[in-house]
Amino acid sequence: MLTRRCEFKDFAKQPIPETMYPAQPSELLRSALSLLPPLPCSVEVLSPEGGSFALTLAAVEGNLVYAYGARNLVRDDLVLEARLRDDRGEGWDIHFSILRSYFQSGDDLMLHLNVVSVEPRSATRLAARAHLAELATARVLYAHSYERGELFDVRLADASPTGAAFVTERRLAAGDLLELETYIEDQPVRFEVRVVHTGPAVYGRNRVGSEITTILEADRHLLLRLAERYQRDDSAEQRDPDLAVLRSAARSQQSLNRRRAPRQDSR
Repeated sequence: MLTRRCEFKDFAKQPIPETMYPAQPSELLRSALSLLPPLPCSVEVLSPEGGSFALTLAAVEGNLVYAYGARNLVRDDLVLEARLRDDRGEGWDIHFSILRSYFQSGDDLMLHLNVVSVEPRSATRLAARAHLAELATARVLYAHSYERGELFDVRLADASPTGAAFVTERRLAAGDLLELETYIEDQPVRFEVRVVHTGPAVYGRNRVGSEITTILEADRHLLLRLAERYQRDDSAEQRDPDLAVLRSAARSQQSLNRRRAPRQDSR
């Protein structure tokens, strides 16, 4: 079952501007409503300009969705993406285009939305990833908890033409945008990523999964070549690079314990 966080509000007293839109819901809108919880509800959405927030879907009139969203993360013509996933990672992506926004008191704007796409998503990766252990410099383009332009080091764990994972001490949030710059096979590579999820890594660090949003075609081709090479020689450690770190640490500890073990007196 798809899990989504919902919060119900009283929208009866909210003014609805009179604007002419199609009177009948489109097939895309009906499809989206069949996947979303009953309205009014709240779903987490990603902004292409960075950040994620709870978008409150209030009501539907014809082909129009009335909604409320954070004023500092929405504007006219922006496309917001809701990712509906179950426990296996299967689900759907729903894209809402902001037709118009209206001032409201508080931190939210009232929005007129149109559903522009409903796309299925599989838990299986669309592209193989190459195991990496390269140091990279991350520059913040947008982040919930860090200043724009801030620089810090990360360790790339894997990469493909469409996504990358890296390990960092920083706590990043879904929707954060970064520019990563590194050297792979002695070639400079730079690309921009959007944080999708974070999880615990070894030694108290965080493993961050991201999708590549902008990359030069030459750099994309290099990552594709690396991914295809590692796919031919796949292993458990390549699928989970942190596993190699844990095994190495365990082997070192075992060697240390053997050196410390007391010798038996044969007399």
